[in-house]
Formats: sequence, C-alpha cells, structure tokens
Amino acid sequence: MEATHLNQGAVILLGRTNMFRFNHPKEAAKLREKRKSGLLSSFSLSMTDLSKSCENLSTVMLYNPGLCPIKGPICLRLEFERQQREELEKLESKRKLIEEMEEKQKSDKAELERMQQEVESQRKETEIVQLQIRKQEENLKRRSFHIESRLKDLLAEKEKFEEERLREQQEIELQKKKREEESFLRVREELQRLQELNNNEKAEKIQIFQELDRLKREKDEQYAKLELEKKRLEEQEKEQVVLVAHLEGQLREKQEMIRLLRRGEVQRLEEERRDLDHIRESLLRVKEARAEGDEDGDELERAQLHFLEFKRRQLIKLANLEKDLVQQKDLLKKEVEEEQEILERLKSENEEEFRLLEKNNDSVTDVAHVAQDLEKIRPVECRLQHKERQLQFLLQDHLPTLLDEKQRALEILDRGPLGLDNTLYQVEKEMEEKEEQLAQYQANASQLQKLQATFEFTANIARQEEKVRKKEKEILESREKQHREALELAVARLERRHSALQRRSTLDLEIEEQRQKLATLNSSSSEQSGLQASLEAEREALEKDRERLEHEIQQLKQKICEVDGVQKGHRGTLEGKAASSSLSSSAEESHLVPLMDARVSAYIEEEVQRRLQDLHREIGKDSDTSTDIMKNNEKLHNGTIQRKLKYERMISRSFGANPDDLKDPIKISIPRYVLCGQGKDEHFEFEVKITVLDETWTVFRRYSRFREMHKTLKLKYVELATLEFPPKKLFGNKDERVIAERRSHLELAGEPLSVLELPLFPVDSPFKVRHGQA
Repeated sequence: MEATHLNQGAVILLGRTNMFRFNHPKEAAKLREKRKSGLLSSFSLSMTDLSKSCENLSTVMLYNPGLCPIKGPICLRLEFERQQREELEKLESKRKLIEEMEEKQKSDKAELERMQQEVESQRKETEIVQLQIRKQEENLKRRSFHIESRLKDLLAEKEKFEEERLREQQEIELQKKKREEESFLRVREELQRLQELNNNEKAEKIQIFQELDRLKREKDEQYAKLELEKKRLEEQEKEQVVLVAHLEGQLREKQEMIRLLRRGEVQRLEEERRDLDHIRESLLRVKEARAEGDEDGDELERAQLHFLEFKRRQLIKLANLEKDLVQQKDLLKKEVEEEQEILERLKSENEEEFRLLEKNNDSVTDVAHVAQDLEKIRPVECRLQHKERQLQFLLQDHLPTLLDEKQRALEILDRGPLGLDNTLYQVEKEMEEKEEQLAQYQANASQLQKLQATFEFTANIARQEEKVRKKEKEILESREKQHREALELAVARLERRHSALQRRSTLDLEIEEQRQKLATLNSSSSEQSGLQASLEAEREALEKDRERLEHEIQQLKQKICEVDGVQKGHRGTLEGKAASSSLSSSAEESHLVPLMDARVSAYIEEEVQRRLQDLHREIGKDSDTSTDIMKNNEKLHNGTIQRKLKYERMISRSFGANPDDLKDPIKISIPRYVLCGQGKDEHFEFEVKITVLDETWTVFRRYSRFREMHKTLKLKYVELATLEFPPKKLFGNKDERVIAERRSHLELAGEPLSVLELPLFPVDSPFKVRHGQA
C-alpha cells in the first residue's frame, strides 16, 4: 500500500461513517497570506481545496477497499469525478472571463498613458522648436561675423606663407654648399671609425678568452670560499653549544650555594654588624676621653658588658643555627640515600629491559621505549648530583665556619671582660668578618644574577645565531646557485659575443663602400641638377596650393551669401520678437569675441614657426652622402606639403565643424546639486560643467561664491547688471524647491558669461578649476 500526500482541506474516511478534514498549518498560513494580499479569491481557494480534497478522497477510497462496501468506493469515486469536472469547468470559465476583463483594463490604461505621453511630448516639442528658432537667429548673426573675420585671417595667412616659402628657398641654396663640405669630412671620419672598429674587434676577441679564464678562476675561488664558510658555521655551532652547557653548569652551582645561605642569616649578620658598630663607637669615645685625660670607667664598663651581652646572644643564635644545619644535613643525607635507591632501581629496570631486548631482538618501538627510560634516569641523576653538592658544601664550608665562630664566642665569654684595646680589637675583628661575609654573599648574589643574565643572553644569542646560521646556509646555497647560473650566463654571453664578432667580419666591405662614396662626392654636380628639379616641382605644388586657397575663399563668400538669405527668411517669422531681442543682441554683439578663431590663428602661427625650426635643424644635420641630400630634399618637399595639408585641415575643420560649436564655443551648464558638510557646516554645492569645444571641466561651488562673482563682474561689465539674482534672504534655506530655483537662476546667469570678453575665467570666479576639485 503506497503513501498518499494530503493537502490542506483533504477529506479522510475512516470506516463507513467517519469523515475527517485534514488541516496543514503551513499551507493554511500561506493560503491566508495569499487571501490577504488579494492574489486569490475566496471562491478560487474553496474550489481548489475542494478539488484537492476530492482527489485525496478518491485516492484513499481506491487504495483502501476495506473502508467502504464493495460497490461504494466505485460509485463515490465516480460521483466525485463528475462533481470535480463540473467545478473545474465553472472555474475555467470564470478564470477566462477574469483574464479577458484584466486584459481589457490593461489595454485601456496603456492607451490612456500613451495619449498623455503624446500630449506631453507635443508640448515639449513646441517649446524646443520655439527655443531653436530664437537661438537660430542669434547663431546666424554670430556666424556671419565669424566667417568675415576668418576670411581676413586666411588672406593674412596666405601672404605670410608666401614670404616663408621665399625665405626657405634662399636658406636651402645657402646651406647646400655647406652640407657638401660637411659630408666630405663625415665620410672621411666614418672611414677612420670603421678602421678603429676593426682593431677594437680584434682586441675584443682577446678579451673574451681572458674573460673565460677569469670566470673559471672565480668559480674555483668561490667554491673554496663557500666550503670554508660552511666549515666555519659548523664550528661556530659546536662552540655555541659548549658555551651554553658550561654557563648552565656554573649557574646551577651558584644557585645551590646561594640557597644554603638563607635570608635570615643575612639579616643576622647585618644586625650583628650594627650592634658591633655601636659598641665600637662607645669604645672609641672612651679611648678619646682617655687620651684627653678624662677617663670614664663607667662608660668603658658599659661598653664591655654590652659586648659580652652581644656575644651571649650571638652564641644562642649560633647554637640554633647549628641545630638547623644538623637537621638540614640529616635531611640531605636521607634525600641523597632515597635518590640513590631510586636511581639504582631505575638502572636495574633499564638493564633488565635491555637484556630482554637483546634476547627478543625487538623492533624500533622497543628501542624508543628504552630511550624514554634513559630520559627518565637523567633528571634523577641531576637531582642526586645537586643534593650531593649541597651536602658537600654544608659539611665542608658552612658548618665548619659556624662551629669556628661559635668556638670563638665561647672563648671570649670564658675570658670575661678584656681591656679597652683588646675589646676594641675584638670588635673591629668581628666587624671585618661580618662585612666580609656580607660582601661575599652580595658578591655571590650579584654573580648569580650576572650568570643568569649571561646564560639567558647566551641562550638567546644561541637561538638567534642558530637562525642566522640556517639563514646563512640558505644564503650560501642560493649564492652558490646564483653564481653557477651567472657563470653559465656569462659563458653563454661570451659565446654570443664571439659568434657576433664572426658575423661582423664584413668590415672590409664597409670600408670599401665608404671609399666609393668618397669618390662619388667629387662628381656631385649632376646631383645639383636633381636638386634644382625638385625645387621646381615644389614651386609648382605651391602654385596649386594657392589656387586651392582662392577656391576656398570663393566658397566662403558663397556661404556668407547663403547665411544672409537664411537670416532674411527667418526675419519675417520672428518680427514679433525682434523688438524685445534687438537691445540685448546689440549689447551682446559689442562684446562678442571669436575666442576659438584667435586660438586657431595662434596655433597656426606657432606650428609654422616650429616647422621652420625643424626644417632648419634637419637641413643642418642631414647630408651624410649625396643620397642623403636627395632624401632631405624629399623630406623638405613632403614637410611643406604636410604643413599645407595641416593648415587646410584646420581651416576646413573650422568651417566644416558643427555650427553649434562655432557659434557657441563655450557652454556652461549646472546639471545637479549635492548636499555637503555636517551639522552647522551643512550646505549645498552646485555641479558646474564648462565645455569648450571637445574639452569639459567640472567643478563644485557654493551659491555664495556665485553671488560674490556677480558683484565683482558687475563693476567691470555693465551688461551683467541686467541679470536677475535671488535676494540675500534666501541664504540658509535648504528646501529642495529653493535649491532647484537657485540652480535655474545660475544657468540663466551662465549663458551671458560664455560670450563676454572675460579672462577665462576671473580669479574670483567659481568656475575656476582648482587642483583636487576638477
């Protein structure tokens, strides 16, 4: 029996009379969301649920014959199928009806939008046509003035070109003789140079063989140096390991000695030294009084009693210290015996394991196990040696010294009070001993610190030197590899030089060719006739250029007539606007400047001068041989033709260019504005685009900068006073509507600036492009 997937609203029959509806929470939630969003109608949802329920019910009835009577499932399934078909047909008809209504509504809406767009586009087109008509009239006036000024410039350029051509011909004739003399000297020098090259090549061959020998010697020397360097590094590594081990042993010995001298004993020595210092001062005062004749017996007696009391206290402390040392000695002996037992047990176990390994001949894992046992024995041996050294130092040094000091204290106490000098002598002797003991302790402590610092420093250096040695080994290996590669490259380079020398063994032929050229220079009279012919051809080309220029002048005159006719045709259609625009156009025409014409003329003049200088330099440098003279003449002829063609291209470009660019070479627009700054410094900056023919600059300026420029320019140019500028009270307003209004005012103010005779642009102009803002 196969599993059946149940959907939301599916009907389940259990037995003959029990019917249940299946609810799926997630599908029910999705259906509610669709119903809320309006994607499905309640009718479609109910029909969908009913159809799914019928399918599920029919499936359950088909695959569960025990749920109903024998004929019941078949009848019920047929009834459900019939109802389902009817419901589906109704749903399909309603769906088609809804789709038809939606398509009709969409088409009506699209038609309405299209009609609105057509109305809007027609309105914009009418506005554009009106603006174009107004601009066309102004453009035609400016263009006629531009063509007349350009015609004058072309005539002046033609006269200048004729003068330059005559001057070039005279210079060519004067320099021709000079070039012939220089060419004779150059050929002779070339012959000498080739002979020197031949000698140099012979010397270079000898040098190549010497270089090969030198490279071989360098290879042997470098190999020997690398071997010595490797040996040196290995020796340094061994010395460093020995030094670190030696320092570690010294440090361990000093630490053992210092540990035996406890901190309490050092304090005892310092206290005893202070007490002895007080006793000594008392005795010295008594001695000084006796020397002066004023003997004080009480002071002497007090000092002696103080000294005896000091010795009694010292004896008690020494007895306590002796007990501690005896206990420490016993403890160390016991620990040494325990460590010896542990060491003997470990050694015996290790020997047994080693014997077992020899009998069984086990693998490498057993050998590793034995190595681990040896590692366990080493720390035990170190601890045993350490405790033995402590016991030896205690028995041979510390305890005998303490007993000796105790014996001296007992002798002094047994003798009783001594004389002044003897007491003073004993006190000073005790003080010297205490100071020596303290100095020895301090020396041992400082030596321990130095040893520890030296050990750490040496260990650090050893680690660093180990890294350095590894790096040096890598460097030596890489250096050896580089040297080997360099040697191979040098040998290959020498082989190439040798083969190149063999290929260049044709110098004798070149020397012979130079001699032939030297002989042909004597018969250069025939070449002069060729030069004269080339000059005649150039003169004919210049005549053709003159005719072409006259033809272009006639074409310009025809264009002027055509412009006048177009102006008359437009004048009748624009009579209503002529009265209002006549004043402004007359004011603007007085300040119109053909900026681009002036630039083009200046560029032509500059290009002519540069070409002439290049020709003079080429004339001075060329002429190695007679063939070079002919080539130079061809270059001169081609250069002249190219210069003329360039001038013609510039002229044709200036007249054949886009009329909008010539009539309005400078365009200023303000496409957008941006919000800058934060807090109190928050402000709007306008993007200003300045276009001069094919070049465009972009700057961002605040509105206040434009107002400052407006005030400055009004003092220089009276025409700008007619421009409308927003009042100052609008400043500080950050409303979008106000900012958009300011942008439109700025665009209107920028149009007259593009035709005024301004130094492009004033220093205070916001249009000035600065570094970092363009």
